[in-house]
Amino acid sequence: MKAEADGNSVPLKQYQPEWTSLCAHRHNVLIEGPIVETHTMLRSLQPHMGKPILWKRPYARLELSGRQVGGLILEDVSTLSREEQVRLLAHFDAGIRTQVVSTSQRPLYRLVAHGLFDATLYYRLNVVLLRI
Repeated sequence: MKAEADGNSVPLKQYQPEWTSLCAHRHNVLIEGPIVETHTMLRSLQPHMGKPILWKRPYARLELSGRQVGGLILEDVSTLSREEQVRLLAHFDAGIRTQVVSTSQRPLYRLVAHGLFDATLYYRLNVVLLRI
């Protein structure tokens, strides 16, 4: 099933319940899979996210300080530095409500298990996990 530009169609049928919940409640979501498929999901979710949306590309610096962000897209979240992970957790702890949509080409939990990605941040980002 192809994603439609208006986001009313889910790129993959098996995610219909999750998709409905994401669009209605703006949960944080972690999308694991190949770049092309994760980008399709990002483009479909983007119209349903809070505004303004900050889109962080891999290896670009994460700039959150002093910014009111309704939606945050973290492309290849595994590339966040330890400092960026700490700042993102501080953003959450400050009570600022921001929907975060993250992507990863490989299972992010492997990095958590090896101490390379913060476990608390992982579980905050992974409210809904979609593996493509």
